[in-house]
Amino acid sequence: MYRTEIFLKDLQHVKQFVSMTGKYDNLKINLISDIYTIDAHSLIGIISLDITNPIMLELPDSDAPESFIEDLKPYMYTPKVG
Repeated sequence: MYRTEIFLKDLQHVKQFVSMTGKYDNLKINLISDIYTIDAHSLIGIISLDITNPIMLELPDSDAPESFIEDLKPYMYTPKVG
């Protein structure tokens, strides 16, 4: 299992994220926000979430391939200190 938080800043960022996850159709990628779990390949699903807060990304069935982690870096959430 692999888990990390992501932050999608606007609709354009959401579209880019869905395009990136499309390269990994063979991976089960979930996004978890509050009580909702949706498929990270689904543009409509992500738009239905509250993207004003970080979202938990989870690969429940496997570890993340190195290429996926590299592609995920622009979306990873890093809290601001101070």
